[in-house]
Amino acid sequence: MAPSLFVRFPSLRAPRSSGEVIPVESRARYAALASDFAVLDRLVAPAFRASDLAALSHQNRYRRQQVTILLGSVVASGLGGLQAVFAEQRWPGLLLAALGIALAASSRVTSELNAQSDYLGERVKAERLRALHFRFLSRTGPFAENDRASALRRAVVAIESGREP
Repeated sequence: MAPSLFVRFPSLRAPRSSGEVIPVESRARYAALASDFAVLDRLVAPAFRASDLAALSHQNRYRRQQVTILLGSVVASGLGGLQAVFAEQRWPGLLLAALGIALAASSRVTSELNAQSDYLGERVKAERLRALHFRFLSRTGPFAENDRASALRRAVVAIESGREP
């Protein structure tokens, strides 16, 4: 088992798969909902996967940026210590200055890329699409009427465009 520190550690590549909202094993227990699952798979699942993958990708990029800044700060602290120990040497100070400039530029790029706000926006969409699954299956609200699939389609479009359904 990996230590807690590394469970959520960012990877170099973005995630390529998204989990299912309702696993196939669980669906088998509810055969009466098979037609509803088919509608959800057709109308909601593609939008959910797209938003979930985008959220996971932005989250991974944001975490990777933060780890880079943290590790750079640790190295900068070490170089500051070396400069104090070897006061007559210039190289630790020059490396420290170069690293400081690189970290400042990296921090600036991190804030300009908006990885965290992109992550949060996509995560909200994915979670709202996940919630649609359960609202549709519960046949409540707009999904209690005869034209449930049309209401579901409109809700998906609203969520994808950033509006409340």
